[in-house]
Amino acid sequence: MSGLAKYCMTKGFSVSGSDKAASNETKKLAALGAKVFKGHKAENVKNAELVVYSSAVSDDNPELVFAKKHGLPILKRSELLGEILSLHGRTVAVSGSHGKSTTTAMIAEILIAANFDPTVFLGGERKAFGNCRVGGGDYAVAEACEYKRNFLDIRPEVAVILNIDNDHVDTYKNMDEAVNAFSLFAKNSLSVINADDKYARKVFNSSTVTFGVKNLAVYKAKYISESECRSFTVYAYGKRLGRISLKVAGAHNVYNALAAVACTSELKVPFQVIKSALEAFDGIRRRNEFLGEFCGAKCFADYAHHPTEIRAMLENARDKVLVVFQPHTYSRTAALMSDFVAALFSAEGVIIYKTYPAREKFSAAGDGKKLFENIKERGKENVAYANSCVSLKKELKNRAAFFDRILFLGAGDIYEIAKRCLKTQS
Repeated sequence: MSGLAKYCMTKGFSVSGSDKAASNETKKLAALGAKVFKGHKAENVKNAELVVYSSAVSDDNPELVFAKKHGLPILKRSELLGEILSLHGRTVAVSGSHGKSTTTAMIAEILIAANFDPTVFLGGERKAFGNCRVGGGDYAVAEACEYKRNFLDIRPEVAVILNIDNDHVDTYKNMDEAVNAFSLFAKNSLSVINADDKYARKVFNSSTVTFGVKNLAVYKAKYISESECRSFTVYAYGKRLGRISLKVAGAHNVYNALAAVACTSELKVPFQVIKSALEAFDGIRRRNEFLGEFCGAKCFADYAHHPTEIRAMLENARDKVLVVFQPHTYSRTAALMSDFVAALFSAEGVIIYKTYPAREKFSAAGDGKKLFENIKERGKENVAYANSCVSLKKELKNRAAFFDRILFLGAGDIYEIAKRCLKTQS
C-alpha cells in the first residue's frame, strides 16, 4: 500500500491513508506529503475521490463501510496496481509462495543495469529505492500475490512463477484450487516457471519458458557450489552462458536468481549485464538481514513464515543456531501445525513468540503457545515460549551465550521486537 501511495504522490495526486498505529513507513509517507491518520474512522475518507484498500482490511472497516454507503469509487490494492501496470508497455509480475520479493528485486536491478529505467513495486525494501521506484521507461516489474487471488487483477507480459505451496489456507481449500489460480495468472502471458516445483509444473502452457536445477529446463543451473553464498553455471537452450557468484546466501537463492536470468534473458538483456547485476545484488531488508549482536551471538532477521521457508533458512546454517519464530495468522499455524513442528525441530534451540494475528481473531488451535507445546511434546528440550518483548528478552539472555547465531523469523512485528531487544539488551 505504501509503495502505491508513493507512486501516486509522485504522479501529482493528493494522498491520505490510515493505519492502526504509526510506523516508520507512515512517517516516511507523511514526510513525502501524505496525510496520515492513526486509526480507522469514517471521517478519514469523507473527502476522498477514490478509496483503495488492502486485502487485510475487513468488510466492516468503518472507512470501507462509509465509502460503500456514499458511493465512493473503491479499488482493491491489486486492482490499482493492475491499472498502474497497464500504463506501461512491458510488464513483469513475479508470483509464487516463496521468494517473490527477492526475485522481483533481482529482476529490477538487472533492468536498471540494462538502462531500461523500470518502475518497480516491491513487497520488501531495497536500500536504493525502498519498496517503490518510479521509472521513466516502458518497463514495470511488480510482485503478484496469490492471496485472495489478487494476482488475477494483473495482466503482465511476463508472468514468473517461482513455486506453489500450501500457504494461504484461508483462500484455497486445496492445492488444486491454488494450481488453477496460478494457471489463470499465467494463461495469457509468457510464463517463466520453475521446472523443479511439483505444483508449478502443472501450470505449464504453450508459452512457458522453464528454469530449474534438477529437471529438464530451458534455463538450467549446473555445477552449483556448496558455499554459503552459491555460485553456479547458467545454461540456456543447451548453450553455456557463464558463471554467476551470488552475494546472497542459500540454495533457494539459486532458484530466485535463475528465474531472474530466465525472465530478463527473454527480454533480451545481455548475459554480462545480468551477471554483473546479480553478483552485485546484496539482498533486501528483512531477508537474512544482519541486525547486530545479542550477548555475543550474531542476530539476523528473515521474513520466513512458512515451514518451507524455515527449512531453507536452517539448511543454510553453518553454525549453532537459536531460532526465534513468530507464527503468522492462526489459520496458517493450525493448518500447517505438524509441518511447523517438523521444520523447527531441526534447530538446536527454539523460542516461539505469540502468533501475529494480522487480519484474524484469536484461535487457540493456531496460537504460538500451542505450537510451543507440540514441539515440546515431541521431545525437544531446548524450546521456550514468549508472549511479550520483556519475556522474549529474558529467554534470549538465558540462551544467547550458547549459540553462534540467532534467527528472528516471521512476517509479523517480530522484526521490530527483535530490534527493540537488541537496543535494550543491557
